[in-house]
Amino acid sequence: MLKKVIIFFLIVIALGMAIGLYLCNKPHKTASDVEIFEELSANDLMKQFDLDRGAFLKKYINKNLLISGQVQSFSQDSSGTHLSMSTQSVSGGIISITFADSLQVKPITNQLMRVKGICIGFKEEQEMGGIILLGPEILLNQAVVAQ
Repeated sequence: MLKKVIIFFLIVIALGMAIGLYLCNKPHKTASDVEIFEELSANDLMKQFDLDRGAFLKKYINKNLLISGQVQSFSQDSSGTHLSMSTQSVSGGIISITFADSLQVKPITNQLMRVKGICIGFKEEQEMGGIILLGPEILLNQAVVAQ
């Protein structure tokens, strides 16, 4: 009886490891794999965010967006490729974009770009002593440069 129980648990463990390996090696979805939900400028996206954050989240969370705007900053390091798009909002917010893969051509400041990315949420503005230091950030992930 004990032998059967041990064999059963070994089979369950092997099956669990096989499923874990499959899920770990499964390719991740990027924005190029998902249909575009909506095309907006960075300014328009931030305006909708500033109007009503709750409605913004309901409408755009986990949706693939095609965003066009001006590059504010760009960095590429071991943790990935990151780009910020400026907006002309009153809140001083930005669109923060993390790319699925490294970019072949590095963008320059104030360059107009079109990017597809999945909206994963936002970061609140940062305050210190009642003064807003940084505006809110809308976060896009698994992004690719749009043609």
